[in-house]
Amino acid sequence: MTSPDLARALLLLDQQSLPGLDLPARAPGQWSGAEVVEHLGRAYAATADILEKCAADGVPRGTAPSISQRAWVVMVVTLGYLPSGVRAPAVTLPQGLPGDEAQAFVRAGLHDLDSAAERCLVRFGPRTRVANHPRLGGFTVPQWCRFHWVHTRHHMRQIAA
Repeated sequence: MTSPDLARALLLLDQQSLPGLDLPARAPGQWSGAEVVEHLGRAYAATADILEKCAADGVPRGTAPSISQRAWVVMVVTLGYLPSGVRAPAVTLPQGLPGDEAQAFVRAGLHDLDSAAERCLVRFGPRTRVANHPRLGGFTVPQWCRFHWVHTRHHMRQIAA
């Protein structure tokens, strides 16, 4: 892992034996453990895809965030607080993978994200806004890595609860 934040995300995933991933959700409207893990994998894969495109094209796609996006970035990326109840982007919604497949999928997605982040870091450096988050605006590579660690920690706490 090239990023300490992505390494921490992997460590969180490895520390959780993730038993009972195939059990149903605890309450209506909540995701099961397998769905949470699949969601994380889809989030990693979506970010990896856009970072790979940026690195391959040699063109960063990140834009400057608005004032309200900057406030959210401070809360989520800088302070590490991801509030519950925020609707996931459609591309990250779980599609029903069984628990064992979801675990393999999330690890593959994190590996792909790490590789893509490294390519963008080499190509653009740590201060270029390489790609936009769907709600938070343009992120640098370190911000993407930190976001995914905060996001992973948020969901691992949900699974452990």
